[in-house]
Amino acid sequence: MNMPKISIIMSVYNGMPYLKKAIRSILTQTYKNFEFIIVDDASTDRSWEYLKSVKDKRVKPIKNKKNLGLAASLNIALAKSSGEYIARMDADDISLPKRLETQLELLQKDQSIELCGVWAKLIDENNKVIGRVHKPKADKDIKKMSRWITGIIHPTWLGRRKIFEKLKGYNPDYDMAEDLDFLIRAKDFKMANIEKELLLWRNPQQRRSQSDIEKIYRQSLRVRWQHFLKGNLTILFLPYLIRSLITTYLFPARLKIFLNKKAGLL
Repeated sequence: MNMPKISIIMSVYNGMPYLKKAIRSILTQTYKNFEFIIVDDASTDRSWEYLKSVKDKRVKPIKNKKNLGLAASLNIALAKSSGEYIARMDADDISLPKRLETQLELLQKDQSIELCGVWAKLIDENNKVIGRVHKPKADKDIKKMSRWITGIIHPTWLGRRKIFEKLKGYNPDYDMAEDLDFLIRAKDFKMANIEKELLLWRNPQQRRSQSDIEKIYRQSLRVRWQHFLKGNLTILFLPYLIRSLITTYLFPARLKIFLNKKAGLL
């Protein structure tokens, strides 16, 4: 049996009813040489039963005995992976058919790029397009954005295995902001975004509770402060951190979302 070129890693917690479309969107990709490692993070719905029913040898389900969170679950999938490249997928999104083919083509053509993503269309619970998310194309702009929010949409990542190995995967201490932490730590690796909308991204603000949104803002602030203290962010970043501290703890979630949209961060 040939080794898979790409290992796609995904974690699911109570993923029904979107899980079926998410998995099908990967299994029907134009690029076929991959393994799809899916960690069920102790779901209480029928997610695990569905994963076991999928008749495709590329799908490799793993079940956590207890809920560990996204970062830890992705690390479990990483440990089981064997591909030369690592791709991400979320359990409620839809990858368009040429996503993997397009991203792999870029990485094979430009050996200097270590991690890439694509643009996305935002969809609601009925799969209706309600917006678009266009992240920066160039490496320097991605890294500039990643001081605040992720410069590459997490479920669109495709990267060389070595970047995940050198960074030792995700940091579980920063669950809910593990992608932001990863991108800041990846400052020595070149990144890119492909200017094509190849993911249907379930609207993050609609699928999360207000309390979850607050946790994400606070965890993101914690990530930035820790990297500032480690010297990964310069002293020029301090005024922005102080402003972020004030808005994170004093402003309601809806106002923070509005201000970030006005600033072009969402």
